[in-house]
Amino acid sequence: MGKKQALSVEDIRLNYDPVAPQRRFRELAAAALPYSERVPQTPPWPNSPPTAMPLNPAPAETDDLTRFAGYDAVVITWTAAEAAALAALFTPNHQTSTWYEYRHGIANYIPLVTGSDAPFNSTSKEDARYYHSLGLYFPCVVGAARVLLFKSGLHLDYDGPATPVKQLIAEIVDAVKPSLLITTGTGGGIGAATALGDIAIAPVVRFDCTTQFASQSFAKSKFPALAPSAGALAAITPELLAVNAAKLPNSPTPTVWHGANDAVVTTDFFAFDDSTDYYQLQGLGRICDMGDAMVALVMQQQFPEVRFYSIRNASDPQIPNPNKNIGQASKESGEIYSKYGAFATAGSVIATWAVISTSLG
Repeated sequence: MGKKQALSVEDIRLNYDPVAPQRRFRELAAAALPYSERVPQTPPWPNSPPTAMPLNPAPAETDDLTRFAGYDAVVITWTAAEAAALAALFTPNHQTSTWYEYRHGIANYIPLVTGSDAPFNSTSKEDARYYHSLGLYFPCVVGAARVLLFKSGLHLDYDGPATPVKQLIAEIVDAVKPSLLITTGTGGGIGAATALGDIAIAPVVRFDCTTQFASQSFAKSKFPALAPSAGALAAITPELLAVNAAKLPNSPTPTVWHGANDAVVTTDFFAFDDSTDYYQLQGLGRICDMGDAMVALVMQQQFPEVRFYSIRNASDPQIPNPNKNIGQASKESGEIYSKYGAFATAGSVIATWAVISTSLG
C-alpha cells in the first residue's frame, strides 16, 4: 500500500465542504464535529430575512443567466465553505447541494482552464459537481432587492495563465446587468491587530503578484471599491454577529474594518501573513485573498456604472511563527480555516446583507 498523500492546504481552502465533508478531508478534526459545530446558524434578522426563490422548473445547466436580467445585485463567492455559509444565511432551506449548476458555453472555457490543481479539472468522484463547471447559483430576495448568489467554479490562482475567471465575471455581469456587485468570502488576516472573524469592507483592492502573474501589467495595480455607508455599518449589529462569532476562539464581536488602509490584497498564489512577514504582506492591506482585484479590474474596465464592493473576513489571523517554519505555519492556517472558516464567513455574509438592505432594500 502506498504512502498516504498529505492534505493540501490549498485543497482544504478551496474544496472542503463543512456541510458534508468529503472523504479525503475526514482526517481533519473539524470534519468529525457535529453539524452545528461545522455550519453557521441563521442570525436574528431584524426584519424580512433573506428568502430563497427556487425556480420551477429548475433550469438546465446549459442555460444562460439572462432570466435574471434586471436583478438588483449579484453576490459572488469562491470556496465550498464560503458558499455553505452564504447558503446557510441567505437560502437556509436550500444548501449548495441544491443550487443550480452553470455550464453555459462550457466548451469555450475548457481550453482556457489549464491548471492541474483547478477544481474545474478535478476528476475525483468527490468533486464531480465541480468538474467542467463554471459555478453554482441560486436566486433570493433581500427586502425588496432581487439577488443572484453565485459560487464561482473558476479561481484566479489555480486556473492557469489565461485567467478565464475574468471572462466569467464579465459574462455574469453582462447577462444580469445588476446595479450592485459584491464579491465576498474568506481571506487571511494581515497584521497582528486583525483577529479571526474580523470583516473588511475594503475601499481599495490591490494586486500583489509575485509569482505566475508578476510580469503582467496588473501585477501591482490598485482599484477603488465602495466603502460602507453609515447605515450599512449601523446594520451590522453585535446581535447579528454574536450567534456565529460565539463559535470562534474567545468569541469577541468582530471588528468591521473599512478605512483607507484596509485594502483587500489579491496574491497570485496561496499567501498568508505570519509573525515573520514571510510573504511581505504587512503594510499592504487588511486581508489577503486570491481574486477580488481581478473582479475589480473587470468592473473598472467594462462595467464602471455598477457599484462594486469587496467584503472579506479573516478566516485565519496572522499565524505565530517563532521557529520560522513557514510550512508548519501554513498547515496551522489550514486547520484554522477548516474549523472556523464557515463561522468567520457568517460575518462577511451579514455585512453583505447590510450593504444590500441599506442601499437596495
